[in-house]
Order: sequence, then structure tokens, then C-alpha cells
Amino acid sequence: MNNPAFPLYFIIMAVSLIFAHAPNQDLKGLPLLAQFNFDDGKAGGWQPNDPSHWQVVKKDGSMVYELTAAGAQGKVRAPTSWSLLAGHMVTSFVFTGRLQCTADPANNKRDMCIFFHFEDATHFYYVHFAASSDNVHNVIALVNGAGRVKINAEPEGKSVFRLTDKSWHDFKVTYDEKSGDIKAYLDDMAAPILTARDKTLSHGLVGVGSFDDTGCFDDIKLWGKKEEGKIPLDPLL
Repeated sequence: MNNPAFPLYFIIMAVSLIFAHAPNQDLKGLPLLAQFNFDDGKAGGWQPNDPSHWQVVKKDGSMVYELTAAGAQGKVRAPTSWSLLAGHMVTSFVFTGRLQCTADPANNKRDMCIFFHFEDATHFYYVHFAASSDNVHNVIALVNGAGRVKINAEPEGKSVFRLTDKSWHDFKVTYDEKSGDIKAYLDDMAAPILTARDKTLSHGLVGVGSFDDTGCFDDIKLWGKKEEGKIPLDPLL
């Protein structure tokens, strides 16, 4: 039977299936640059500022990347421990994975951090996931040649905090180079708990770590737009 609506029906169905199975819309077509589950027992491609504080171990039935000790404060007030994903200087990006804070849950200042647009030890952004909220805990912060500064839009003490236990938590951090929009998610991948808009640092490396606690990371993926011609810097500089 010649039904002109028949082909249109299948076109609509095909488009619906494509969108139903598409990656998270935050990706905006960005290519997958790297992914790690550490199942080979190695952390190839990662650059820690103190290699003696990082190891790959089996935990909770999976191989994970563990930060075993807090670092020492550097030239400016900022996180003390980080490990950066080498070779991927990105502008726009989506960075996802799982994290676990192993510090005592009785400590409401406990934290785990996600780093991005890392240029050197005194120029980077970081997301501070914590067990409480104030002007330096559970924030998006900028380190720009001086001590860290809160830049997220949520009022001091009003951001949603969820890092209150030793459970594993899903995270996602995104950056849009056109708008400067930064979004950070924990557990709920549809609603960010921290948001900011800033273009101070336009590109850099991404990484994981902590301000002054210990924890683990796993199932990490990075989608992003590379900044061509930029050479990743030594993370210790």
C-alpha cells in the first residue's frame, strides 16, 4: 500500500533511537580522549605531584587509583595533592568517573578534588567536593598565582554537599569554552551542585586529588577539545 506517511514514520523512529542512545548531552559532540579503569594494575599516563603518595590497588572488587597521603602546602594556599592526565591540554571538556574519600567521616571538612585547566602549580581551577559548605569547602575555586578563591555562584554555605561517607560517588565536571560555564555534579548527573562562569584560564590539563585528605578514583573518562600547539607543563612547576 502506498502510504506517504510510512517513510516519515521510520525517519522519526530512527531519529528517536539515535537520541535515546546518544551520550550525555553535555558532551556536545566532543571526542573521547582517554579512559581508565586501572584493571592492568598501572596508572600509565598519569603525572602525580608526589608519586610516593599514589598507587593502584584492588579495592571493593576493582582496581582503583589511590591517594594514600596528604601533601604539603606549596607557594600559595591550594590543594596539596594531585595527579594529572598527561598529554591532553583541553579547552571545552567533560570529565567523569567515581571517587571515594577515605578520611574519617566525622571530619566535616573532608574533601576530594577535580582539577582542570591546570597550567602549573599556581594556575588552575579545581572542584572541591566536601562534607560541608562554606567559602572554601564544597566550591569551585580558582588558583591564579595566589591563594585559592571561590568562584561558584552558590552562596557561601548554601551549596549542596554529599561527600559525607566512605561510599563511592559518581562525579562529572564540564567546561564550555564559549560561555565559560563550569558545572560540577556528584551522584546526580542531571543536576549540578556547583556552577560558575569564568574565562580566566582558557586551557590546561585535568586531574584528580585532594586538598589535604586521602581517597580513591576509578572509571575515569575524558571527552574534550584539545588546545592545539600547547605543550603540557610539568605538574610540579
